[in-house]
Amino acid sequence: MAIKTNETTDKHGILKTCRRTTENVDTLENVVPYSILCPPPECRRIGTTIMICVTIACGTHSRMIAEHARLAEEGIKLVELRLDFLRREPDINRLIPPRPTATVITVRRQQDGGLWRDSEENRLTLLRTAILAEPEFVDLEVDIADQIPPFGKTRRIISYHNTETMPENLPGLHREMLKKKPHFIKIAATPKTVAEMYNFLKFIQQKNDESQKLLGEKAIRVVGICMGEMGKAARILSKRFSMPYTYATFSEDRIIAPGMLVYEDLLGLYRYDQINKETAVYGIIGNPVGHSLSPLVHNRFFLEHKINAVYVPFQIGDASVADLLRLAPELGIQGISVTIPHKVAVIEHLTKADPAVERIGACNTIVFRNGERIGYNTDYIAAMGGIEHALGGNPSDEESVLKNMKALVLGAGGAGKALAYGLVHREAMVTVTDVDSERALELSKHLGSEYVKWEIRESVKPDIVVNCTPLGMHPNVNETPYPKSSLRSKMLVFDAVYNPEHTLLIKSAQEKGCRVVTGVEMFVGQACYQFKLFTGQRASGSTMRMLVKEAIMRMYRE
Repeated sequence: MAIKTNETTDKHGILKTCRRTTENVDTLENVVPYSILCPPPECRRIGTTIMICVTIACGTHSRMIAEHARLAEEGIKLVELRLDFLRREPDINRLIPPRPTATVITVRRQQDGGLWRDSEENRLTLLRTAILAEPEFVDLEVDIADQIPPFGKTRRIISYHNTETMPENLPGLHREMLKKKPHFIKIAATPKTVAEMYNFLKFIQQKNDESQKLLGEKAIRVVGICMGEMGKAARILSKRFSMPYTYATFSEDRIIAPGMLVYEDLLGLYRYDQINKETAVYGIIGNPVGHSLSPLVHNRFFLEHKINAVYVPFQIGDASVADLLRLAPELGIQGISVTIPHKVAVIEHLTKADPAVERIGACNTIVFRNGERIGYNTDYIAAMGGIEHALGGNPSDEESVLKNMKALVLGAGGAGKALAYGLVHREAMVTVTDVDSERALELSKHLGSEYVKWEIRESVKPDIVVNCTPLGMHPNVNETPYPKSSLRSKMLVFDAVYNPEHTLLIKSAQEKGCRVVTGVEMFVGQACYQFKLFTGQRASGSTMRMLVKEAIMRMYRE
């Protein structure tokens, strides 16, 4: 009989703890087989007609003009020219009359995150001069909007920027901005927690829906921008919250504001033009998450399977984990991947869990279904499948090829826990080690395995070496957790690091004639399992492997 959920909340209603059950939960091994191969269809070209305002911020007029022309050729309809970035006095006649798209003219002060270095009087004069050339829009901060009256056909974007926190009185700020004769209102602020982000988005949605209902085409709509790394998800999901458009940057070399995305990623990777209120949301939570390739692979397969869904990065701190899980249904979230450092912290907030999650003590996948938060660990099953295949076995074999093999697990963190559990579960003889001896000793006791001090790890003489430490990960590519001199030709070497794929440990093992399994295999396997848990459909392992390897190669070329 399932244990009833018993949740407790703090004074703000934020979930603190809950009891959970592992009964009636499909184990991950029964959800989908390891070999997931299906031919990928051709990806269709992403359209670029949606209202995205792409910001151009460069130091010369000629570069600004060239980038503007390129955006017009690619179908972008609205471009913001940041005149505060120009190193010379802006020449309005060069930039505005011959413009190839609708244009927003912005001259941002340093206090608002801009680069304007001259006097405020000269900035206001430049804005008035720009309006005389009648661009489609001009951006005016709320506190100076009264000093620049409306003129001609130029429409006003009344803006507010706070690079530190959220406005103290958001309703009051909105009422004040409405008095400044805006066509659009833009509020850019910096949430510190998921709850702040969500409340901000809901406020913007409420105001836009109310205005649209009352005024129709004459509605004064609000663009809400969440700045900071946490704000990336909010920017991608802005269409779900009734926003008329969002901002993106022309190039990743010039990120104008914290959390701003490159327009090519917004359109190509996240398919912003296809997001609507019915779009299912999936994502990855961790800190950091900017390096993750999960958005690349999951969004690719949503597209191929014609699923109305988007996978976004949520970079959050420890204090926001409970908030995100509590607010997931309100944000449209149906599933999340969990990475460092939250794989342990999320467990207390689950209502159900795969038995492996309890044994491992780490969760990397959560599915939200029928009011439940169901936890899985796809890391261990993916890694075990890769290792067993390399040894000539199969995960579906009644008796694993790993039985009675001697395995040394390097690292006792989240990945180390998952791999050690998988090996013990398959009756391998496991020894755990870690630079943090207490952590390794605790894991070995929990699993009933052996323990060895890090300093004498070479004394074990294993059949299998499993690296679950970050040693060898980019940019520290010359590090290795296990010396080449201790490798033997009959060993199998597994490295959870996938960037680079061929770490120094993997290279050394290959030179010694060892069989190897790279971190790419584990990443692809766990992502395929996650996609199945999220959608009920299978992703092509071969296509995913190709995407990951190509992405890693691009990282090194750049």
